[in-house]
Amino acid sequence: MLNKEKSRSIAEKKLFLSLVGLFVSIGLLQAQNDTMYIMKAGSVIYKQKITNIDSVIFYNLLQVQTDTLYIMKAGSVIYQQKVTNIDSVIFYNPGTNPGINITTVQIPGGTFTMGSPVSEVNHESNETQYQVTLTAFKMSKYEITNAQYAAFLNTKSIGSNGLYTGGTYPFKTLIYATSGSYDWGLHYTGGQWLPVTGYENNPVIKVTWYGAAEFATYAGGRLPTEAEWEYACRGNTTTPFNTGNCLSDVQANYLWVYPYNTCTNTNTTYPFKTQPVGTYTANSYGLHDMHGNVLEWCNDLLGTYPTTAQTNPTGAVTGSERVFRGGSWYSNAQACRSAYRNGMLPGSNDRIGFRVVGPVVHCLALS
Repeated sequence: MLNKEKSRSIAEKKLFLSLVGLFVSIGLLQAQNDTMYIMKAGSVIYKQKITNIDSVIFYNLLQVQTDTLYIMKAGSVIYQQKVTNIDSVIFYNPGTNPGINITTVQIPGGTFTMGSPVSEVNHESNETQYQVTLTAFKMSKYEITNAQYAAFLNTKSIGSNGLYTGGTYPFKTLIYATSGSYDWGLHYTGGQWLPVTGYENNPVIKVTWYGAAEFATYAGGRLPTEAEWEYACRGNTTTPFNTGNCLSDVQANYLWVYPYNTCTNTNTTYPFKTQPVGTYTANSYGLHDMHGNVLEWCNDLLGTYPTTAQTNPTGAVTGSERVFRGGSWYSNAQACRSAYRNGMLPGSNDRIGFRVVGPVVHCLALS
């Protein structure tokens, strides 16, 4: 019996060591050879210079799965963490797109019915249903944060007026500083953009559509189409919210005093400001804050839905307003519905933030 246990132990150690370098190799191919970050809910919980690491190993004693992450140096474990406590492992070079570190999740392709049925409470006329088929895509797990957006602005040397003279949309304002009652965003201080203290990990606000689009390009992605956004928000549901027929005060950040339809909330004293990304439970695709917190820009022009089935639709071909989705901390529940849609001129800002889609650089997501 002891011999069998010893043989098993040796076999497991061989298996463990056979994985040495596997995940470091993946990381180095994506993002140079500077620093590795372990992330949770948009925050760094551990970092280490890659030159101080031999390997990053995901290892389960019974099989190679997703149980525990080990950081190895010279055959010894220098850090370990349950994978369930981690969102991503990022191999990151600060000389390339500093500070963005975007965690993405894979959204599977599929077909769904976009819009809402006439029978849905608060259905609006611009939500006419039609069938949409989408190919798989990646989406940022969280709304883009103040810290991430500030890093982008400073890299691009954007001044206090938020004007970008280069990029895809030259001479457009990307961002407005926050102040007064809604001061949870960015300030321009000492020649650079800085998050308001204590709100570094909150979603960026007062971003124009141009600002969201330029950041997405900088990050190696793009803004989601309206169809991608709704599909990702729903997470295989057909109800008004990805949480079902109600959206409670423990599920999203909105005006809790105005719940949906006949639903009720235990707590009606709502935050009346943004909350850190990841505060509320993710939907079935692993996406946080698809309902509430901040409105989110989509790539599409606002227009009438088509009447026939579409594959990978990109929205209206004419129009002046860009679509935003999801509701905010200042929205009632009905405006947080999966199907709810509205638009603003692309130079507008208000309560709007965003997330990105595409092969965003520097991230290896675990979910």
